Amino acid sequence: MIASLKRVIRKSNFLSIIYNELHLLKTRKIEKEVRGKLIAIENLSENELFNMQNKMLLKILSYAYENTEYYKLLFDKNKIDLANFDELKRIPFLSKEIIKKNTVQLISKKFDIKNLGKRNTGGSTGEPLEFYCNTEAGLIDYGHHSYLYSLMGYKNTDLILSCGGIEVPASDRNKGIFWVRERKGNLFGDYRFSVLYLTDDNIKLYINKLIELKPSILRGYPSFFDRMARYLLDEEIKLDFTIKGINLTSEICTNSQRETIEKAFSSMVYFEYGHNEISLYCYTKDNTYTYQSSPIYGYIEVLNDNGTDTDVGEVGNIVATGFNNRGMPFIRYRTGDLGELSYRNGGIVHFKTIYGRLQDFILSKQGQKVYLTALIFGQHLKAFANITKWQIIQNKVGEIEIHIIKGNAFSSKDEMEIKKKIQSVTDIDIIFKYVDNIPLTKRGKHLFLKQNIKFK
Repeated sequence: MIASLKRVIRKSNFLSIIYNELHLLKTRKIEKEVRGKLIAIENLSENELFNMQNKMLLKILSYAYENTEYYKLLFDKNKIDLANFDELKRIPFLSKEIIKKNTVQLISKKFDIKNLGKRNTGGSTGEPLEFYCNTEAGLIDYGHHSYLYSLMGYKNTDLILSCGGIEVPASDRNKGIFWVRERKGNLFGDYRFSVLYLTDDNIKLYINKLIELKPSILRGYPSFFDRMARYLLDEEIKLDFTIKGINLTSEICTNSQRETIEKAFSSMVYFEYGHNEISLYCYTKDNTYTYQSSPIYGYIEVLNDNGTDTDVGEVGNIVATGFNNRGMPFIRYRTGDLGELSYRNGGIVHFKTIYGRLQDFILSKQGQKVYLTALIFGQHLKAFANITKWQIIQNKVGEIEIHIIKGNAFSSKDEMEIKKKIQSVTDIDIIFKYVDNIPLTKRGKHLFLKQNIKFK
């Protein structure tokens, strides 16, 4: 019924306008509520935060047990006492492989899968994933971004400029336009610069547009803004407007890059760590650059390889239980990322450093660096859903091999999509190889990119 109604709305311009306005009102309502909760939480004691989060954790565990086939069977099999907080450690981990095999069983009976939003992640470790979430979970995530911007002094009239793996029509690119304009007030960017087309020859066009727009907030990949910053410094260009904050996300940022970005833009960097899987959200708020987790977003564990808690000062595996995705709950989800723990209060943690998606890049025939965050992860290929694992290998400039372990539904259309998406952005030859196994590193990790070109 709801799916049919949505189809009718999409076919009517008038109804679409009304629907979009109602959705915007709901977005702003939840955004305001979340921001208010996070501000109120700042004044709670450690004990109050601990008790609040424990209640939220037990609530999502009970919800998952009562409403999903997967967790009902899992908790019964392991005799999990849902009234006992300490039972969390006895719940088996959730992995991407389990999610792929049990998608339907993980969907809450409170929702029709047709009415859930479909998401995917390219998998920085080379293991793509497709999953679902309810609308409110995404809006709560949106509210967290609003809160982070409020720490920078953001006002509704401010302009946000972001970057990402955005496709721009060839007709625009031929005119020197490498960005798109979004709805005013979009927290993910009023304007979005495409990282896909940035080269040494056209970077000045990006810089000129930035100066024209005079944004108050910058958001996006460290690799992109580092490149923009170095151009500003090399050309001795000083901005004649104030940037309130720079929100860097999706990649590891080196201290050198951060310092370069802050110097060029005369503003402080605010880091963000989260996932499309909407199970955790961490952010920095001062010049210690220490990540702290949101207690109303999810419960975070930092664990040794044997499953025990990592000591403060040590690096551990990040495992998350999300509070807000009631459509497809993720409980004890292994993110594949590592973090250096500096503080723990139950599931509320602070990280000195997070080791997530690396700034992997390949070299085009012209010797240009093309970062995979934008080229692969930012484009959200449909083929992700049909790939079990994959790996890119570069042995020479201008050519890559893509090794793929096919999923059951993988077809020539997926290969064509991958090739088209990559070659529409950069000049590079692609060799596809279909394999049964992709070797792990000595540490048991799966590398998405094997860059075998040596750099001086």
